Amino acid sequence: MKPVSYTVHERSIGLLKKFSSRYGYFNDAGDFVISDVRTPMPWTQVLSNGDFGSIVSQAGSGYSFFKDAQQSLITRWVQDLVTDSYGKYYYIRNRLTGDISSFTFMPTKSDAEYSCVYAPGTATFMSKHEDFDTTLCLFVPFEYDCEIALLTVTNTTKAPLALSIFTYQELNMGTSLDVHREFHKLFFDSRFSEQHGAIITKKHLWTGGPNHWNDSYPWLVFHAATKEPSGHDTDKRSFLGMYGDVGLPSALKKGDSANRVGRSVDAINSLQIDINIPPSESCKLAVFTGVSENNERTMATIKGIQQEDMDDLLKRTQNRWRSLLGRFKASVPSEDADMEALLNSWLPYQAIAGRLFARTAYYQMGGAFGYRDQLQDSLVTLWLDPDITKKQILKHAEHQRNDGTVHHWWFPLNRGVPEERWSDDLLWLPFALCEYVGFTGDTSILEISVPFADKGQATIKDHCLRSIKSVLEMLSPRGIPLILDGDWNDGLNALGKKRAGESFWMSEFLFHIMQCVLRTFPLSDDNRAFLEENSRGIRKAFNDYAWNGEWFERATDDQGRVLGGRRDGRVFLNTQNWAVISEISDLKRTAKAFSIMKEKLITDYGPLLFSPPLDKPDSEIGYLSRYAPGSRENGGVYTHAAVWTIIAAAKMKDA
Repeated sequence: MKPVSYTVHERSIGLLKKFSSRYGYFNDAGDFVISDVRTPMPWTQVLSNGDFGSIVSQAGSGYSFFKDAQQSLITRWVQDLVTDSYGKYYYIRNRLTGDISSFTFMPTKSDAEYSCVYAPGTATFMSKHEDFDTTLCLFVPFEYDCEIALLTVTNTTKAPLALSIFTYQELNMGTSLDVHREFHKLFFDSRFSEQHGAIITKKHLWTGGPNHWNDSYPWLVFHAATKEPSGHDTDKRSFLGMYGDVGLPSALKKGDSANRVGRSVDAINSLQIDINIPPSESCKLAVFTGVSENNERTMATIKGIQQEDMDDLLKRTQNRWRSLLGRFKASVPSEDADMEALLNSWLPYQAIAGRLFARTAYYQMGGAFGYRDQLQDSLVTLWLDPDITKKQILKHAEHQRNDGTVHHWWFPLNRGVPEERWSDDLLWLPFALCEYVGFTGDTSILEISVPFADKGQATIKDHCLRSIKSVLEMLSPRGIPLILDGDWNDGLNALGKKRAGESFWMSEFLFHIMQCVLRTFPLSDDNRAFLEENSRGIRKAFNDYAWNGEWFERATDDQGRVLGGRRDGRVFLNTQNWAVISEISDLKRTAKAFSIMKEKLITDYGPLLFSPPLDKPDSEIGYLSRYAPGSRENGGVYTHAAVWTIIAAAKMKDA
């Protein structure tokens, strides 16, 4: 294997100056270089092939998962973003001096010079020590359900080096988080394969399964290398030592692994790999962690990975991402040229790898499919591979009930779904379908028959019409859609507890959807007349009741009190930007609302969801009132709504 190399200590002189800081910058290739890994908060990269995934921070911490980070977390992780001290670590020990350090800043926090580079599909960490340099390149290949770490150590002295590499990762193998650690460790069963130089672990309990407390974790986890290990350990206590420290483990101090395997271990993966490096030369190897269904397939997978040309496997992964992302190229005016790398690479990569594939992150661990979320996210692939969007639409249609209502979210590995009903979820199916058909011209998707989640099946077009009809069946006496258990802003979950609260934003969204369907779908005369008549009704009711003379109000609660009106003096972003997007009102009102939105909500950090924020909990509004003022849904900056504001500004020709 060739070492992965980057120039990381020269600032870019290219176009991406706007996004540079004392901690990092985009280089001329569009990759993000973190030159100072002591960032204000963890800066993370998402690596995923759609099933296996890994989240890693610039300090080298993070976690791995398979299919679902909530139900199938492979390595243990604690969301402590102050210490950022849980991860999959690679130590290095000088066998002559006993000096200990790590390939990444965590966990040893040694005096080495650390940096890292994020590129689509990879996270590469570099370090410069007194006697050697290291490179660690992490990636998740598409051919295997595993994470691969390519390790390179270069001897920078004129004398031979005798070093030992130790790996360390705590195992979880189940739902996140196994807080009853002493209980869960009773179910781990680890062994070491001398033939393959691999640790294989089974866990005889999985609380995410259909039988809850009577299932085994469905997969074996393997941990192996391309160089024969000289030792191994699967027990945290023997590796760290009692009252030990992940920054200075007992095994590293002693220089030897305990070779402990079996039942009732506090499960970890740890390999010891001894290397000897002549002066000015490099040693390269790969370490990998993955999952497989059974022992036979596991052994075959380990052997297959060990026989791979790792440089070629890395290149194939990089090329797969480059090929997908390279199908769309945006050119922007020179004064905004910084945006090109984001539009042409990072934004679609993050939407696909982070939102569609992984559905999890560092700041909010996830795993579920959100009905609205992944339909929105999939639209980015219209420009890259419309078939991805199509498959997402078909998948979501299967999570719609016969009456048109849908699952707000679902986990891929179990059947649990919430009972609450959000008012907007079901409309994202026709929204995404209209976008897909409008972009591709592929009307054949409308006639594909898809089963409902409960009973029966129907064409995709009928699925979408049922979504619209279901919303129209839940209008207030004034003709405004009921907010139910919330709309796009989930935090407004108390306005409609008694099924009387209204959402004016839902009027805009519903009107927009019906207009899109009328423009896009071939419809029967009856369906066309139905949509036209209801569009007129929704438009009239909205203009009669949502406009207060200055801006469009947001919602009402079960008692009819207005949120986002003159009484509370709050201006909400979404009813103003969606008035523009949906064209539900006349230009005079829309222009005035847009002007108020700019005056009250646009900041240097982006558009606020509303202002002023709520300053105390209000059980009649919902949980958003419980957030600190100005954070998240309580008047913070939210990406989805910010993008809608950009769309509205474009329609208003307001740059």
